[in-house]
Amino acid sequence: MQYKVMCEMTFPSLETTMDVTLPINKSIYYICEMLNKLIKEEITSEYKVKENSILINKRTGQIYDKNTLLKDTDIKNGTKLAYY
Repeated sequence: MQYKVMCEMTFPSLETTMDVTLPINKSIYYICEMLNKLIKEEITSEYKVKENSILINKRTGQIYDKNTLLKDTDIKNGTKLAYY
């Protein structure tokens, strides 16, 4: 059984793209919090966390609901996502 997916994550405000492993049994809200922590630790410690951050599928333009579990979305290995 698969527990994580590998996605290409783009952070447009930081002009950065990286591969990120996401847990499938967590909510989109948890993943957004995880991405905020990743940005602060790996990219820039001066990043200001925004409460209204959103996760978007770059191919379809779908904005993911923060109350949804990752496994209930169309996010799979290789999905290209943007985090605003």
